Amino acid sequence: MRIALAGDYPTEAGMVRGGVQAAFGYLAGALANCPGVDVHVVTMHKRPGLQPCSTLVGGVHVHYLRTFPRFEFARNFRTYQKWFDAKLAEIRPDVVHAQDTTDHGYAAVRCPYPTVITVHGIRREDSKYNRSVRVRARNLLYCLLIERYILNHTHYLIAISPYVTSYFSRQLRPDTEIHHIGNAIDPRYFERNLARTPNCAVLFAGRVIPRKRVEDLVYAFARVAATVPESELRIAGETESEPAYAESLRSTIASLRLQERVRFLGQLNENQVLDEFRNCAALVLPSAQETAPMVISQAQAAGKPVIATPVGGVPDMIRDGQTGFLTPLGDREALSRRLAEILLNPSLAAKVGGAGHRFAEASYRAESIALRTLKVYFRMKEQATAGAPRLQGIARWNAA
Repeated sequence: MRIALAGDYPTEAGMVRGGVQAAFGYLAGALANCPGVDVHVVTMHKRPGLQPCSTLVGGVHVHYLRTFPRFEFARNFRTYQKWFDAKLAEIRPDVVHAQDTTDHGYAAVRCPYPTVITVHGIRREDSKYNRSVRVRARNLLYCLLIERYILNHTHYLIAISPYVTSYFSRQLRPDTEIHHIGNAIDPRYFERNLARTPNCAVLFAGRVIPRKRVEDLVYAFARVAATVPESELRIAGETESEPAYAESLRSTIASLRLQERVRFLGQLNENQVLDEFRNCAALVLPSAQETAPMVISQAQAAGKPVIATPVGGVPDMIRDGQTGFLTPLGDREALSRRLAEILLNPSLAAKVGGAGHRFAEASYRAESIALRTLKVYFRMKEQATAGAPRLQGIARWNAA
């Protein structure tokens, strides 16, 4: 089985930028470990001017295409389609698997090979919280022209959360096969025996942007800091996307006199991220919108309790009080109470963290996700070979 995976792939050794890159990288690596599977990744250089090239990384053949020329969106991605199709002609895959409803997915559904799309995010909902009117307008146009086209033309779709299929139900073809398969998590996150003695470090992991509502966590932590003097808040993630928001957070932290208790860690490499999950007491994600956050899966795999808001696909990942905790969006008092409870009650933290770990074992192990995804590939290949008629109605073929 030869597979071509297309999307935003990590291009720097050990550096993963965002949940989609993480999920993509973990899945590619797990597929490459499966006997008889030849894995190719088609992605783009991140810096303009670099020439196309190919390399072998951890058993995965990574093919870098040059970055888009200017105004490629206005040209309906014709240039990229030409490059993409030429590379696929060299690879000659049995199936193509695009990561997300982006330009890569757009090229994939227009290529001549059986294609499956994994939807990682809800662009329309995410963009509502961007402070730039220009960015919001561009994302809306992208949704109307590119995302809608992909969803209307894909025969096979992998949804990382039931929230995805519920949200897009009206845009999908009536004969789309939907496979519910969660994101793959690297085996290293499950190595609980490597976890160090829990401390009172509270972790936020993700881009520091308005949608994540990090300010709610800062205010909640301010209340906790007074009662748990050894506690600290660690904010892991890039601040360059919305620098004004990050600066406002720093001002808030200064006004609350928490400069010595709150640390901005910036963009971390994979080993540093692992260390943060191993060392923290809890992960907190107070977002206004999420699909199926990788950081929740990673924290659960590491056996750490998670406190999050019940938005998007989060309730499908956390059973409140059992595999994690859900607090109302924007309710800083409820968040501070729950956070103090976790920090002051190690047995509760261990109990909930253990339940989350067991849930992650059953749901996110990279090896298991790879095998379930391979079942989809083989089904696609068989149907393409047999020329089977399309199913009537939305077929929810369970790949479990």
